[in-house]
Amino acid sequence: MAPRTEEQFTEIRNEKIKLIMDTALEAFAQNGYESTSISTIAKAAGISKGLMYNYFPSKVALLQRIIMEGMDVFMQFLEVKDESRIKKEELIQFIDGNLQSLKESTDYYRLYFSLIFQPKVFHLLGNDFMVIFEQLVNKFVLYFTQQGEKNPYGKARFILAIFDGVGIHYISDTEHFPLDEVRDMIVEML
Repeated sequence: MAPRTEEQFTEIRNEKIKLIMDTALEAFAQNGYESTSISTIAKAAGISKGLMYNYFPSKVALLQRIIMEGMDVFMQFLEVKDESRIKKEELIQFIDGNLQSLKESTDYYRLYFSLIFQPKVFHLLGNDFMVIFEQLVNKFVLYFTQQGEKNPYGKARFILAIFDGVGIHYISDTEHFPLDEVRDMIVEML
């Protein structure tokens, strides 16, 4: 058997990282962050606890990576081509992309929303999370400023709060929540 190439080692490493992150996401979402140990994640992933630490130095680092990768996905839908003239269609694309993501990644959103209500754990996400959140708020503030809104910051936070509420209600009652109808109502508010 020929020795492995650098690309093969990289591919194996990336597969293990994905396995660990997927397993941890599911465990954190189902059982809570604080109730889930590294040992539990390692066992569910079928790897040793020691190997886990080769990929993630701590449970906090693992949580941070999961949340930040999810935030990257969340933000990828907000493509503003010209900040001096943000288009309603760009915000609608953001809303539609994230509602689709909500449908496809319920464990991620279950974890995300549970963290919001745990200040001690939410604090672990650090400044990177807040930087991304502020970028999002600022895009909406710019849009509402350009629309002549009297209180663009308040309107931006209102729309984003509604968006969070939609996510929480959808996660809580996926089967019955009228996501498409609510989406149309959010778009009307833009």
